[in-house]
Amino acid sequence: MSTWFREQPLLMEDSIRVAIDFLDRSGEIDDFDETFQFLVDQVGFMIAQGQRNKLLLANRAISAFQRYRRVRTIELSLIS
Repeated sequence: MSTWFREQPLLMEDSIRVAIDFLDRSGEIDDFDETFQFLVDQVGFMIAQGQRNKLLLANRAISAFQRYRRVRTIELSLIS
Protein backbone atom coordinates (compact mmCIF):
# COMPACT_ATOMS: atom_id res chain seq x y z
CA MET A 1 0.00 0.00 0.00
CA SER A 2 1.33 3.41 -0.89
CA THR A 3 2.20 6.02 1.70
CA TRP A 4 -0.46 8.35 0.29
CA PHE A 5 -3.33 6.05 1.32
CA ARG A 6 -2.05 5.90 4.89
CA GLU A 7 -1.51 9.67 5.12
CA GLN A 8 -4.78 10.81 3.51
CA PRO A 9 -6.92 10.62 6.71
CA LEU A 10 -4.22 12.52 8.63
CA LEU A 11 -3.99 15.14 5.92
CA MET A 12 -7.75 15.70 6.01
CA GLU A 13 -7.89 15.66 9.82
CA ASP A 14 -4.97 18.07 10.21
CA SER A 15 -6.28 20.47 7.57
CA ILE A 16 -9.75 20.57 9.11
CA ARG A 17 -8.30 21.00 12.60
CA VAL A 18 -6.31 24.05 11.46
CA ALA A 19 -9.39 25.55 9.76
CA ILE A 20 -11.72 24.88 12.72
CA ASP A 21 -9.21 26.31 15.15
CA PHE A 22 -8.84 29.51 13.11
CA LEU A 23 -12.58 29.96 12.58
CA ASP A 24 -13.31 29.27 16.25
CA ARG A 25 -10.70 31.75 17.48
CA SER A 26 -12.01 34.40 15.11
CA GLY A 27 -15.60 33.85 16.30
CA GLU A 28 -16.93 32.82 12.90
CA ILE A 29 -18.54 29.54 13.92
CA ASP A 30 -22.22 29.85 14.76
CA ASP A 31 -23.16 26.22 14.04
CA PHE A 32 -20.31 23.78 14.66
CA ASP A 33 -21.90 20.83 12.84
CA GLU A 34 -22.64 22.86 9.72
CA THR A 35 -19.14 24.36 9.73
CA PHE A 36 -17.48 20.98 10.25
CA GLN A 37 -19.46 19.35 7.43
CA PHE A 38 -18.70 22.26 5.10
CA LEU A 39 -14.97 21.96 5.80
CA VAL A 40 -15.00 18.17 5.37
CA ASP A 41 -16.67 18.57 1.98
CA GLN A 42 -14.28 21.31 0.86
CA VAL A 43 -11.08 19.61 2.01
CA GLY A 44 -12.23 16.22 0.69
CA PHE A 45 -12.92 17.73 -2.72
CA MET A 46 -9.49 19.38 -2.88
CA ILE A 47 -7.72 16.18 -1.78
CA ALA A 48 -9.61 14.27 -4.49
CA GLN A 49 -8.25 16.79 -7.00
CA GLY A 50 -4.68 16.03 -5.87
CA GLN A 51 -3.88 18.79 -3.38
CA ARG A 52 -1.57 17.57 -0.58
CA ASN A 53 -0.46 20.74 1.22
CA LYS A 54 -2.12 20.89 4.65
CA LEU A 55 -1.96 24.67 5.08
CA LEU A 56 -3.13 25.36 1.55
CA LEU A 57 -6.09 23.03 2.10
CA ALA A 58 -6.95 24.73 5.40
CA ASN A 59 -6.61 28.26 4.00
CA ARG A 60 -8.73 27.54 0.93
CA ALA A 61 -11.40 25.85 3.07
CA ILE A 62 -11.42 28.85 5.44
CA SER A 63 -11.82 31.26 2.52
CA ALA A 64 -14.62 29.16 1.03
CA PHE A 65 -16.42 29.05 4.37
CA GLN A 66 -16.11 32.82 4.83
CA ARG A 67 -17.57 33.41 1.35
CA TYR A 68 -20.37 30.92 2.08
CA ARG A 69 -21.13 32.60 5.39
CA ARG A 70 -21.30 36.08 3.78
CA VAL A 71 -23.69 34.86 1.10
CA ARG A 72 -25.81 33.03 3.66
CA THR A 73 -26.01 36.17 5.81
CA ILE A 74 -27.06 38.30 2.83
CA GLU A 75 -29.73 35.79 1.82
CA LEU A 76 -31.12 35.64 5.36
CA SER A 77 -31.27 39.43 5.57
CA LEU A 78 -33.24 39.56 2.31
CA ILE A 79 -35.78 37.07 3.65
CA SER A 80 -36.31 38.92 6.93
